[in-house]
Order: sequence, then structure tokens, then C-alpha cells
Amino acid sequence: MINKNKLRKMGTYFKSKKMETQLFINYIFFLIILIGIFILTMGALLFYFSINYIDSTTDNSTALYIIKQNYKDVNVTNFIKHKGYVEVLDKNLVIVMENGSKHKIGFKYPLKYYNDMITNNLKDGYFYTSKYGEDKGFILITAMPNSIFDAYTWGLEHKQQIEEASNPRNKRITFLRIFPFIIFIFIISTMILYSKLTSRIFVKPLKKLLQGVNTIKNGEYSARVEINSLNEIGQLKDAFNSMAEKIQQEKSLKKKAENNRKRMILDISHDLKNPLTSILGYSEFLLENDDILPEDKNKLLKVINNNSRRANDLIQDLFEFSRVESTEYKLDIGKHDIGEFLRELIAGYVPMMDQMGVKYQFDITEDEVEILFDRKNLDRALSNIILNSIKYNSPGITIGIKLLITYGKAVIIIEDDGVGIPDEFEGDIFEPFIRVDATRNSKNGGTGLGLSISKSIIEKHGGTIHLVHDIDRGCKFIINL
Repeated sequence: MINKNKLRKMGTYFKSKKMETQLFINYIFFLIILIGIFILTMGALLFYFSINYIDSTTDNSTALYIIKQNYKDVNVTNFIKHKGYVEVLDKNLVIVMENGSKHKIGFKYPLKYYNDMITNNLKDGYFYTSKYGEDKGFILITAMPNSIFDAYTWGLEHKQQIEEASNPRNKRITFLRIFPFIIFIFIISTMILYSKLTSRIFVKPLKKLLQGVNTIKNGEYSARVEINSLNEIGQLKDAFNSMAEKIQQEKSLKKKAENNRKRMILDISHDLKNPLTSILGYSEFLLENDDILPEDKNKLLKVINNNSRRANDLIQDLFEFSRVESTEYKLDIGKHDIGEFLRELIAGYVPMMDQMGVKYQFDITEDEVEILFDRKNLDRALSNIILNSIKYNSPGITIGIKLLITYGKAVIIIEDDGVGIPDEFEGDIFEPFIRVDATRNSKNGGTGLGLSISKSIIEKHGGTIHLVHDIDRGCKFIINL
């Protein structure tokens, strides 16, 4: 017994036929039907001729053909059918059996009449034949109307003409005349069946694809086409759905990018407004007042200088973000020892950590591990993360930096046990101008672009960065290169 898996495999095999193979199968199917129609046609014609065609006078229209050892076994059906008759005479020419005869049993033929009937064959509109039985115990006489006997002799066509001439009701269409129309109907039905089969395999799926194309054209990018086929049309369906999905993603990304652009313009305007307003206000105050004390003047100049630095940092970060986001931006990739690079990077921040009261733990392998990266840009990406941990946490926290080499990849882990990041910011922390602490810009000078720049640089290296949020406090960034 075939199990379900085998049946499923067989179904998949037939579904996976190429279109040319399916067309070939359809042609074979169509040819088989035509051959079947031809065989049925020939069979029907042979059957028709077998029941309607009558042999010549030497066959079943003569006494010689139908005579039996026992005259009671003689088959008289064909004679009665054509208004002929059969008689059986004894040695004295007396009728002992008759079928369809105008003479009754017991009628005795005059010898002269009998000889004249048998000798001339044709008499009284009938064609007569006779045959003695075994031991000459009886004489079988057959009589067939002349017109019908001639039809037997000339063939079926003349017989039909005679029958139609003799019977007006036979003028209606005969079997032979309507038979071509029956065959024509069979052929047309086969063509319709073939077209329906072809439509189910090819036309209907193409209509579904066309409907999907029109739906996409009308702006409904969520449209998908469902076709249960594994041939080229199925592949086309998969390609169409993949294309529709990419278009939908591109549209979504475009919309998101447009929203980000608008938000970025608003954020830039907002972030530049405060420092520029301070610079403009204090500078105008200094220009309009000449009697300001030197110490007050120095305080105002320091405020102007700080706000200028903030505006400059924002512009620099914005420039850097736009630069690394550009598709034309190329990294200066080289093969370097990632462990040595991290040790040099960390050494530059140790004094700052000591000054800020930040503890640190480093786990960097002493083995030489060379990978491809851009030293300058990777320095910028990792520095942004380290500086965020130093600047935005209170003294006493611990910053840990670890390097792992696994499956041919370098994994850099930067974590701290500081205030952490709220859940609502976890998915957007790498977006530009996202600030967890709204006071950071004014308090610490943050631009909100640092992590966005880091993410872009790492992705330019073909790597990934993500925030692990499964600890109670602090942040844990995992970077794969």
C-alpha cells in the first residue's frame, strides 16, 4: 500500500514538470483521445455494416446457405424481415412447414408449377432457390422479393436507395449521414476539454499574475499571488512575490527615511537654536555694553565659547554621519591585529576614567589576531560607545571591554553597570538624535548622533552591533566583526 509520503512525492514530481513537459503530456493526452475516437468510429462502422450489410445471393439469401439437417432448425428471420418466405416440401411436393408463405401447410404444388418456379428462379415477383435435405427427405424452398434480392446482390448503398424509395419514413437522416456529425461533436468536445486543461495549467495562473501586477500598479504593495505550481509559472510567482515584498520594504524604508529626514531637520534646528541663540544674545550684549567688568566679560565669553563648541560638535557629527551613511563612502580597509588595536584604544581613555572615578576591567587576548578593518573609523565607532558610558553615568561605575574570537569572527563586548537604557528606547537607540536623557544635550554636549555613526561604521565593515537588554542595570553592546 502506497503511503502518504510516497503519494506526496509523486504529486510533487508531477507538479514540478516543466512547461514544455506539461505541454508534451497534454499533446499525448489529446492524441490518445483522438486515437480513441478513431477506434470507436471504426468499431461503430463495422458494427453498423455487420448488422445491415447482406451478402450476395450465394450467402444468406439462398436455400443453400440456410439449410439444416433438421428443417425445423432453419433460420428464416432474414427472409421474413424482407417480406420473403420459406417453405419445406416433402417428396410429394406437399408443404409440411412454412413461414410467411401465402400457401398453407398441406398445399401441394403442381409438378409443372414447381418445375417452372425452380427453373426460372424469378416468378410472381420473387426470386426462388431450392435445396434437397439429407437423403432427399425434404425440399427447402426460399422466396425473396426481387427488389430486395437485387439490393443484396448490388450492395448496401443500392439497398438503402430501394428502402428509401419504398418507405417515405426512411427519408429521414440515417445513421451513416449523422455519424460524421457525431464524430465532429466528439472532436469539438475533446478540443474544449484540452483547452480547459491547458487553461487550468497555464492561462489561469497567468491571469492571477496579471491581477497581482495590476494590484501592485495601483499602489497596493502588500499584494501577493498564490499559485499551486512548481513549474516556471510557480518560479515566476515566487519571483513576483519576492519583488512585491522588496518593493513594499523599499516603500516602507523610503517612508521611514522621509520621516527620519523630517525629524532630523527638526532636531538639528532645535539643537542649533539654543547654542546659537546664546551666542547671538551674549555677543550682542557685549557689543552694546562697554562698561562690563573683566570677570563678567570673561564669563560671557566662556558661555559663548562653550555654545560655539556645542554647535561645532553638532555640525561635525552631522557631517560625519552624512559621510558614513553615503553609499559612495569607502573604508580604508587593512589587515591589523585587533587585540593590539583595542589595547591602544583603551590606553587613551584610562586617564579620563581615572579622573572621572570610573572603574574598568579589560579582557583582551595577548595572541595576535589579524582581521580586516579601518583603524580610524573603527576607533571612532568604539570611542562613541566608551565615551557614552563615561559621560552619561555617575562616578563609581565599572566599564568592561572584552575581545572574543569565535568561529573566525572577532566579538567585542563593551558593557557598564550604570543607569542603563529604558525599555522604550531599546529599539531606537541607534537612530539619529535619539537621547535617553533629555537634559544630555545641555548638560554634557551630546549630539544624539554618536551611536548612529558607530552603527553605520560597523555595518560598513560588514559587521553588526546590538544592545543586550537582559540585565538589571547598565548597557551591554555586542559588536561582531
